Amino acid sequence: MSKHGPNVEKLIIKFIAREAVPPGGGLASGLEFFSNPERRKQILESAEAKAVQALQLIKSAPDNPFGDDDEQIAGELLKMIEEKNRQRGLL
Repeated sequence: MSKHGPNVEKLIIKFIAREAVPPGGGLASGLEFFSNPERRKQILESAEAKAVQALQLIKSAPDNPFGDDDEQIAGELLKMIEEKNRQRGLL
Protein backbone atom coordinates (compact mmCIF):
# COMPACT_ATOMS: atom_id res chain seq x y z
CA MET A 1 0.00 0.00 0.00
CA SER A 2 3.01 2.32 0.06
CA LYS A 3 1.91 3.87 -3.25
CA HIS A 4 -0.82 5.68 -1.33
CA GLY A 5 -0.62 8.54 1.14
CA PRO A 6 -1.44 8.13 4.83
CA ASN A 7 -5.14 9.07 4.60
CA VAL A 8 -5.75 6.72 1.69
CA GLU A 9 -3.92 3.94 3.55
CA LYS A 10 -6.12 4.50 6.61
CA LEU A 11 -9.21 4.40 4.39
CA ILE A 12 -8.02 1.12 2.85
CA ILE A 13 -7.53 -0.28 6.37
CA LYS A 14 -11.16 0.60 7.14
CA PHE A 15 -12.21 -1.36 4.06
CA ILE A 16 -9.97 -4.28 5.12
CA ALA A 17 -11.53 -4.37 8.58
CA ARG A 18 -15.04 -4.34 7.11
CA GLU A 19 -14.25 -7.24 4.78
CA ALA A 20 -12.19 -9.25 7.26
CA VAL A 21 -15.00 -9.19 9.84
CA PRO A 22 -18.19 -8.34 7.95
CA PRO A 23 -21.42 -7.29 9.67
CA GLY A 24 -22.71 -10.33 11.49
CA GLY A 25 -19.25 -11.90 11.42
CA GLY A 26 -17.34 -12.48 14.56
CA LEU A 27 -14.29 -14.11 15.99
CA ALA A 28 -14.37 -16.89 13.40
CA SER A 29 -14.17 -14.35 10.57
CA GLY A 30 -11.23 -12.60 12.20
CA LEU A 31 -9.42 -15.88 12.82
CA GLU A 32 -9.95 -16.94 9.22
CA PHE A 33 -8.49 -13.65 8.01
CA PHE A 34 -5.31 -14.17 10.02
CA SER A 35 -4.96 -17.92 9.50
CA ASN A 36 -5.76 -18.17 5.79
CA PRO A 37 -3.12 -16.43 3.64
CA GLU A 38 -5.16 -16.78 0.44
CA ARG A 39 -8.22 -15.25 2.07
CA ARG A 40 -6.09 -12.45 3.53
CA LYS A 41 -4.55 -11.71 0.12
CA GLN A 42 -8.00 -11.67 -1.47
CA ILE A 43 -9.35 -9.28 1.16
CA LEU A 44 -6.34 -6.94 0.93
CA GLU A 45 -6.60 -6.70 -2.85
CA SER A 46 -10.38 -6.29 -2.79
CA ALA A 47 -10.30 -3.65 -0.07
CA GLU A 48 -7.69 -1.58 -1.89
CA ALA A 49 -9.66 -1.78 -5.15
CA LYS A 50 -12.89 -0.76 -3.41
CA ALA A 51 -11.26 2.18 -1.64
CA VAL A 52 -9.69 3.43 -4.87
CA GLN A 53 -13.01 2.97 -6.66
CA ALA A 54 -14.81 4.95 -3.96
CA LEU A 55 -12.32 7.81 -4.37
CA GLN A 56 -12.75 7.76 -8.14
CA LEU A 57 -16.53 7.81 -7.84
CA ILE A 58 -16.40 10.80 -5.52
CA LYS A 59 -14.03 12.65 -7.85
CA SER A 60 -16.32 12.03 -10.83
CA ALA A 61 -19.51 13.09 -9.02
CA PRO A 62 -20.91 16.35 -10.41
CA ASP A 63 -21.65 17.65 -6.90
CA ASN A 64 -18.31 16.58 -5.40
CA PRO A 65 -17.52 19.02 -2.56
CA PHE A 66 -14.07 17.51 -1.80
CA GLY A 67 -12.04 18.31 -4.91
CA ASP A 68 -9.85 15.86 -6.81
CA ASP A 69 -7.04 15.11 -4.34
CA ASP A 70 -7.22 11.50 -3.08
CA GLU A 71 -5.59 12.38 0.24
CA GLN A 72 -8.02 15.21 0.91
CA ILE A 73 -11.04 13.11 -0.05
CA ALA A 74 -9.85 10.17 2.09
CA GLY A 75 -9.26 12.55 5.00
CA GLU A 76 -12.80 13.88 4.74
CA LEU A 77 -14.22 10.36 4.55
CA LEU A 78 -12.21 9.35 7.62
CA LYS A 79 -13.59 12.35 9.51
CA MET A 80 -17.12 11.34 8.52
CA ILE A 81 -16.50 7.74 9.63
CA GLU A 82 -15.07 8.93 12.94
CA GLU A 83 -18.05 11.21 13.56
CA LYS A 84 -20.51 8.45 12.74
CA ASN A 85 -18.68 6.08 15.11
CA ARG A 86 -18.70 8.75 17.81
CA GLN A 87 -22.46 9.18 17.40
CA ARG A 88 -22.91 5.42 17.71
CA GLY A 89 -20.80 5.40 20.86
CA LEU A 90 -18.05 3.35 19.25
CA LEU A 91 -15.28 5.81 20.12
